[in-house]
Amino acid sequence: MRGLRGAHRKAAGAALAALRESGCEAAGYRLAGAPLDHVCCRHLYGSDRMLTVWRAEDHAVVIAVGSHDESTQDVYGAVLDALELAVAADEREKPPCCDDAGQPPTDDELAAAIAEAIDTRARSRRRRR
Repeated sequence: MRGLRGAHRKAAGAALAALRESGCEAAGYRLAGAPLDHVCCRHLYGSDRMLTVWRAEDHAVVIAVGSHDESTQDVYGAVLDALELAVAADEREKPPCCDDAGQPPTDDELAAAIAEAIDTRARSRRRRR
């Protein structure tokens, strides 16, 4: 949240507090296509999005917070790039993050791999600047 200011920072802080309090109910919806169907997206302020993965039902990891503006810095583009994926051909239904039993899409190994790929990409981009 270091790079966020004003209403953007406030919205991200409120979303984190809601995640702590309500779990996957506060995480928004799942993205489309494997492995992205294990990533949940919550709308923040304006075009800002917060993406999370779930290592366990009580352990979410925020993998990205950024703008969805179709620029070179688009948060979804960054995730697709880091995971070396193309835009999913699946219909975008945006199912809730929680399943019918109220549980998030957990997969410890997959969540760790996604988080590591995002972190590696972010570090690489910072070094190039």
